[in-house]
Amino acid sequence: MRTIIIAFTQPGLQLAKKAAQNTEGTVEIYGHERCMDTGDSVDRAGSTDSADRADSSDGTIHSFYSVGEVIKEQFYQCDRILFIGAAAIAVRVIAPYLKGKTTDPAVLVADEDGKFLISLLSGHIGGATDTRGMFAVDLFAGKHRLRIVNPVMIQDISGRILNHEPVGMTGNDEYIDLLEQAEKQYPGQIQVTKNENGEFESGIQIITEVHEKEVFLRTIKLVPMNLAVGIGCKKGKSLKEIAQAVYTTFAQNHLLTERIGVIASIDRKAQEQGIISFAKQMKVPYRTYAAQELEQQAGTFTASSFVKGQMGVDNVCERSACAASGGGEKIVAKTACDGITVAVYKIKRNEE
Repeated sequence: MRTIIIAFTQPGLQLAKKAAQNTEGTVEIYGHERCMDTGDSVDRAGSTDSADRADSSDGTIHSFYSVGEVIKEQFYQCDRILFIGAAAIAVRVIAPYLKGKTTDPAVLVADEDGKFLISLLSGHIGGATDTRGMFAVDLFAGKHRLRIVNPVMIQDISGRILNHEPVGMTGNDEYIDLLEQAEKQYPGQIQVTKNENGEFESGIQIITEVHEKEVFLRTIKLVPMNLAVGIGCKKGKSLKEIAQAVYTTFAQNHLLTERIGVIASIDRKAQEQGIISFAKQMKVPYRTYAAQELEQQAGTFTASSFVKGQMGVDNVCERSACAASGGGEKIVAKTACDGITVAVYKIKRNEE
C-alpha cells in the first residue's frame, strides 16, 4: 500500500513524521516549502529527481509550493492520502479528480495536534473503513499484502456480510492457514470452502496462477504480492520500455503481474526514472542496494564480467531480486530485453 502524507505547517510536518513511522507500506511525506527544517533531507516536488521517487523510507521529505500540483501528480498513483490541516483545503484540492470508489484513493484529514482524524473518502482499498467488528475484505487484503484485482466487488462482499448472507473464501494450500484464521476470527461471516456444490454465490478467492479457475459465481480476486522483480538497464530507459520488458518476462513465464510486490536494482540506478515510474505504476516500493551488499547474496547467479566491470558486481537483476525477496526462491533467471534485464524471485513469507 502506498500512502502520501501532506503537511502545511511545522507542527503538521512533525506529526507527519510520526505518522509515517507507524504506517505500513510505502510512505512519502510532502511538506510545504515554508515549513521545512534545515535539518530535513529535502527533494523539491515536481523536480526531475524528487516527485518520481518511489519510496521515502530513507527519510527524504518532498518540498512543495502548490498542493494542487502534488495532488494532480499523485492522486491516482497512491492508495491513501493523509492531509494534516484544514479539511476544507483537502476537499477543494481533491474534488476535480474524484471518479469513483474503485479508482480513488482513501483520503483522511488530521488536525495538527493529532487529536482528530476524519475520513473524507473511503477509497478503493479502504484504510478508512469502520468495520464495526465485521470482516472487511479491503483491510484483510491490505494487512496480508494481497492485491485486489477487481475492487468493484468489495461492495458486493461487504453488503452480503452486513446482511448476514453467506460468503465463501478459498485459496490454495499455501494460504489455507490464513483463511482458517480469518474464518475463526469472524465466525458466521465467512466460511472456508472449495464451493464444489455451488452453495456460495459470492466469495473471496486468493489466486496465484494465470489460468486459475474461479469457484464462485461472483468472485473478488485477491493476488499475493509475493514476487520481487530485479531490474538492470542501460541509462535512460523509459517507463514504457521498462514496463514492456517486465510484462513480456511475466507473460513468457505465465506469471501474474499483480503478484509484483517490490522492484529492486543496484544503488547506481536509484534515480533511474523509468524504473522509479514503473514502481509507482505498480504501487510498490523501489529498493536499491550497494554493489557490496549484492555481492554478499547467497545463491547461483548468471555472472557477467562486463557487468562486473561497469557496476562492481557480476549481476544486477538476479542479485537485487534475491536481496529484495529476503533470499527467496528464484522463479525467473536473468532475462534480457533490448538493453534491460529482468529477474524474478519469490518473497519469503516473513518478508512480505
